[in-house]
Amino acid sequence: MGFLKRLAGNQAGNVMAMVAAAIIPLAALIGGGLDMSRAYMARARMQQACDAAALAGRRAMTGASMSTSDIAEARKFFNFNFPQNTFQAADFTPVIQSKPSETTTVQVTAETTMPTTIMKIFGYTTLPLAVTCESRFDIGNTDVMLVLDTTGSMASNMTDTDGTVMTRLAALKLAVKDFYDTLGAGSDTTGRIRYGFMPYSSTVNVGYSLPSSAMLGGTAGDTWTYNSRRMTYYRDTPSTTNTCYRGYAGFGSNNCRTSASSAQSDSSNVSRSNCQTWANVSTSVSGSYPGTVTKIVYAAYSWNGTNPFPSSGSGNQKCVRQEVTTTHTTNVTGGTGNTSLNVWAYNDFAADVSTFITGASTLNPAFIDGTTSTWSGCIEERDTDSSITSTTSTSSIPAGAFDLQIDTAPTNTATKWRPHWPEIEFDRSGRWLNDNVYPDYRSGSGGWNACPSKARKLASYTSRSATPSGMTSSFDTYIDGLIAVGGTYHDIGMMWGARFLSPTGIFASENANAPNGFNISRHIIFMTDGDLTAYQSVYGAYGYQKLDGRVAATSTDDDGLKAIHKRRLEMMCNAIKGQGVTIWVVGFKDQPAAGTLDSTMLDTELQTCANSSNHWFMAYKPSTLRQKFKDIAKNIGGLRLSQ
Repeated sequence: MGFLKRLAGNQAGNVMAMVAAAIIPLAALIGGGLDMSRAYMARARMQQACDAAALAGRRAMTGASMSTSDIAEARKFFNFNFPQNTFQAADFTPVIQSKPSETTTVQVTAETTMPTTIMKIFGYTTLPLAVTCESRFDIGNTDVMLVLDTTGSMASNMTDTDGTVMTRLAALKLAVKDFYDTLGAGSDTTGRIRYGFMPYSSTVNVGYSLPSSAMLGGTAGDTWTYNSRRMTYYRDTPSTTNTCYRGYAGFGSNNCRTSASSAQSDSSNVSRSNCQTWANVSTSVSGSYPGTVTKIVYAAYSWNGTNPFPSSGSGNQKCVRQEVTTTHTTNVTGGTGNTSLNVWAYNDFAADVSTFITGASTLNPAFIDGTTSTWSGCIEERDTDSSITSTTSTSSIPAGAFDLQIDTAPTNTATKWRPHWPEIEFDRSGRWLNDNVYPDYRSGSGGWNACPSKARKLASYTSRSATPSGMTSSFDTYIDGLIAVGGTYHDIGMMWGARFLSPTGIFASENANAPNGFNISRHIIFMTDGDLTAYQSVYGAYGYQKLDGRVAATSTDDDGLKAIHKRRLEMMCNAIKGQGVTIWVVGFKDQPAAGTLDSTMLDTELQTCANSSNHWFMAYKPSTLRQKFKDIAKNIGGLRLSQ
């Protein structure tokens, strides 16, 4: 008992026993820490690879979801940053895809294992490694107005790099769709994206987007003055009458004769049928109304003086023009009773436009046969300042140039817009500005007057095939319906793009704020395939310049008008950028000669209109145009990791 008692109280050798007992748990603790450190290092490296792959995949995307090539591009970045067997990890294949609930977001996941070192002593041979990440464009709230040149030249063909032939307009349609696919649909809660469209030529088709109060015609009885015509009926109550006979295509003197027989003595032979045709259709009237009027009638005579031609027989048949000059003192407009002379008077005439702007079929006052017309939606601009020249300062817009002011409210005749009414327009010679019969005129399809496709206000599109609330068609359907027509007036397109985008103008209630309350980034994407043009003889946003002279004196030639419209464009661009809008410009032309600088291919005014030299581009092939639109979308959107 004494020995046992002493042994129990003896402390010699205890440390060795304790160390021996602690070796196993200490080994587990140290080994576990070592293996976990290796696992953390491996997972951090793997997460970096995941993030790189997600960012690369999203940047590569050009559609609404990932393609096979997008996935391959993302996988290259993953494998570069985390090659197989890094940290002795087991072989694995990362899963790269569009997020099922949000296809424009790239989702990457990866799972594998790595072997342990010391922990395998305790039966733990591997440690799991798993990462996940997502990438998307973080755009905030973004409003984009696509101001698109849809003039006649956009119907011309262009050959792509791969030999594909398509019209310029077809290439533009593909580029706009690519733009949407790259930037995305957005979300009202996380970042709203809205798209608007402003096709332009010599005017814009915005009328049906405006409140009726902004248009002349919004109030019953409103009128606007057009270069037009009216039928005037003159009573045959002459104060003097003179009759003159002239031989048709006569030889020698063609002075007035006292009789038909004396006139035909010099006249050339004319077939009876031709002369009768002239007599049937060529009765015409010229002169001032009321005042001196000349009524012209072709009459047929035989060589022996018989009037008219005998029903049978032959001989040298003649045609004589009879001119009856009469001074009239009485005229009646709008009636037909007791009249002997009905004529068209060509001048400025006021027309009631209050029914016309509703879109209802409206009786055309320039015709007397019941002809009607329906408003297409194109507009004439409000009042402007015709003293603006090619050297006027661009630092500010004159007070009277309401057409150049983005936000000035339409409150009176000077500040309201007017309906473009080509069916009513005639020049003083009787030339109908809506005539599309003769190739030289081409009014309805190429330059004398043109109304482009309807503009569309800003709207959110959940997809290219979805129709937003308040719209009549989807993104794709609208773009596919664009037509090419008219001349290239950059200034009118740029101005209306700004009006549709402005948070403080006629659409302030729709544009000022976003549902999530965050700031809104505003952009104009301006695309053109040509240089600015302007013509005297176009009926467009400024009426018929040759007669109306709203932009400059009616004597100003086409080159002078072009210089003035360029200066107006510069003034507008400065005003637009002053509102904090970012302007991007894309030129689209045929491939120039080798060595040609892009800066020589785009109007200087458009280069300076863009926010910087990094905000304008040239494209010479359809595929290049598409890439430029994608690049702009990527610059508007901010690529970021969302998980």
